[in-house]
Amino acid sequence: MENAIARNSELPKLKPVEMESLILNRLASVGQKPVADAIGIDESTISRWKGKGGHVEQFCRFLAELGIQLAPPGAVLVRRDYLFSVETLADIGMKAVRMQPEPLGWD
Repeated sequence: MENAIARNSELPKLKPVEMESLILNRLASVGQKPVADAIGIDESTISRWKGKGGHVEQFCRFLAELGIQLAPPGAVLVRRDYLFSVETLADIGMKAVRMQPEPLGWD
């Protein structure tokens, strides 16, 4: 039986516009002022970065071209080979469970 990951071996990739949306949504939840203060720039600079054709949009296209992906704060990232290993172990475990005899009914 072919597993779901093997059937879909293409890595999911965020488009630049999706990356930009992820960044802007996170920025909205954290707030521009705290971010600006943390990196030592004025809040208006971040506003300019956000504009159409601004640095955020350009940087997202840059990341996409390099094949670098973003992940939201709650995401857990694992290497592909690790995920394949875990899935293989799960398949082996499920086959072992299926091979167990049925309970006799008087237990």
